[in-house]
Amino acid sequence: MQLPLPSSEIPLLDQEERPCYLDSAATTLKPRTVIDRIARFYAEENAPVHRGVYELSQRATDLYEQARKTVAEFVGADVESLIFTKGTTEGLNLMARAWAEEKLKAGDEIVISAQEHHSNFTPWQEMARRTGATLHFAPLNANGTLDLEGALALIGNRTKLVAMSHVSNVLGIENPVREVFAEAKRVGAVTVLDAAQAVPTRPVDVNDLGCDALAFSAHKMLGPTGIGALAVNPNLLDQMSAYQTGGGMIERVAVDGTTYLDGAARYDAGTPNAAGAVGFAAACDYLDAVDYEGQSGMEAVAAYEHNWGQHAVEQVAGIEGIRMLGPPEGHPPEGGIVALQLDGIHPHDLAVLLDAQNVMVRAGHHCTMPLHAHLSSGGDFPETSLRASAYIYNTLTDAGRLADALKFAREALTRTTVA
Repeated sequence: MQLPLPSSEIPLLDQEERPCYLDSAATTLKPRTVIDRIARFYAEENAPVHRGVYELSQRATDLYEQARKTVAEFVGADVESLIFTKGTTEGLNLMARAWAEEKLKAGDEIVISAQEHHSNFTPWQEMARRTGATLHFAPLNANGTLDLEGALALIGNRTKLVAMSHVSNVLGIENPVREVFAEAKRVGAVTVLDAAQAVPTRPVDVNDLGCDALAFSAHKMLGPTGIGALAVNPNLLDQMSAYQTGGGMIERVAVDGTTYLDGAARYDAGTPNAAGAVGFAAACDYLDAVDYEGQSGMEAVAAYEHNWGQHAVEQVAGIEGIRMLGPPEGHPPEGGIVALQLDGIHPHDLAVLLDAQNVMVRAGHHCTMPLHAHLSSGGDFPETSLRASAYIYNTLTDAGRLADALKFAREALTRTTVA
């Protein structure tokens, strides 16, 4: 399938007046192929997995485990240690509760940054409170990017865990995680990667990045909501405790004690989201099959996102009164995220005006309050911004529609203010 995807592939876009959906960093739209695959599971293959000996249950179990294999291979992970979760947030919280809370103690140190999404910020803040460990924040440059030298200087013999986002959901740029994680590994620290914005937009290999745990979500990469994955280093998985308990993850239950299954199976408490897993795998297969300018799969996605971002910045950055947050000053566009402020107009008001023009964007702090506080030196509403985020179904025309809608909104509000 050539990029950008035609509207006929995406039911929500296949309308007489095509919506300009630019909130894909929050959640992507779904292609018919993925929707149909989930529907087929419920219509023809639905049964409890890992429970029944009858043929339909066995078939559902096989589909669920094949989905685990497909998702694991998508990020180069060991299939035996890929845990299905509700999404990135649960994956990061699982690491905090199943490893950090058990292993950290007073005197240990955790390193993160103020750039993080709240899902990769508050779990470690809570773990520091519970265990007595010290939480350190890697310094940021004025434009919000990571100060690599400062981050490396924080990592020392007391550092036990380093957690970082691969790609910022506001700045849209990739962090130097390989360098940071290499230093963390040198001192024996565990490394955790929030890959929610990375896995959907570029090739990602858990071993190449040097991380012990990598969390991501299906719904940000054409898949269903309510399911994600945590790829864990098998050696680390052996050190982790049960996160939730109940049916499905037990080996033996008795009044004198309970033992749990090993590996990823230890984290399948309750009835798993089998339909979601099948849809997740279908989304991975779909992305593997796309093409753009001689490239295929996630290389094609990365190239198209880069091209769209460049075009959007060219269209938007020159509008009077615009202050660009992402991509940050001094950085070329790396993907399809554009974050901005417009002088004198609250981002929420701006988003409503854009919606009236059928252009859908996000307004607020984007679950990055510390980052917005860091960037708060400019603009009339410093701790909020407007974010437009594209995916492989957005055309270059959508970038022009965004720019035109911003100009219209600015002129409309300016006229209202003057009147």
